[in-house]
Amino acid sequence: MAGSMVYRTRAGSATGANTVLLMSAMEKIQSRLDNNSFNWVAGLHGRPDWYCWHHQRNPRFPDTRAQLFLPWHRAYLHQLELTLQDSEENAALTYWDWTRDDEIPESHSRQNVDSKPNPLYRYRMRLAATAMQSAVNRYTVRRSGMDNFVRLPTRDEVVRLLEEQDWSRFSDALQGLHDDVHVWVGGDMGNPAFAGFDPVFYAHHCMIDRVWFLWQQRHGNGNIPPSLLDMKMEPFALTVRDVMDVQSLGYEYAATATPLPV
Repeated sequence: MAGSMVYRTRAGSATGANTVLLMSAMEKIQSRLDNNSFNWVAGLHGRPDWYCWHHQRNPRFPDTRAQLFLPWHRAYLHQLELTLQDSEENAALTYWDWTRDDEIPESHSRQNVDSKPNPLYRYRMRLAATAMQSAVNRYTVRRSGMDNFVRLPTRDEVVRLLEEQDWSRFSDALQGLHDDVHVWVGGDMGNPAFAGFDPVFYAHHCMIDRVWFLWQQRHGNGNIPPSLLDMKMEPFALTVRDVMDVQSLGYEYAATATPLPV
């Protein structure tokens, strides 16, 4: 059933067993427009709902500053994974290890797989018009590597980051690496309003979540402020405390695919 233990593996071949299952589940949830669809989950991040936390800020709570970037996005990935598992029981997200792959993995960059459109390549956004913004009905786009002033993070940068013992400094520095990847991919990934609609967003954020997981293996929960632990992460019925242990959320990162020191 949805929520059983799954293993998130490294994104790579478009025909690997985990990827094929992920594609099947993604195709199914992309074909609908209800509150169990990819369109709905994607819209929680930026348009139309704007629940995301970046650099201690959230558009919905302008008077609140909190380091919820890592826990909120862990809860967000969990929500998508549960939605995928409603369609394919053992479906799991994959992570793009940009310290090893200096391009978008084949699983997310091939437009077609087995003569069918690849649901990890792009998605057709459907957003209603609002008083302030026009309707959107188009496919997501990327401009990978077009910005000459940004590059993908390196293994050495991540290794050094894993040595950082302070939660606040670790979280801020990891978010900086995260930002570079969004800018490098470009297109809609470079725009917080639409980034969540590009399927590669989730492969990227699984890598961010994995780096946090590896940091936890070394430092536990560090000196994360106790006041943060009981904060609820809207719109999810989860507090920060609830997402500290990935196993309690029903997933792990495959140990055999870990090139970084723990």
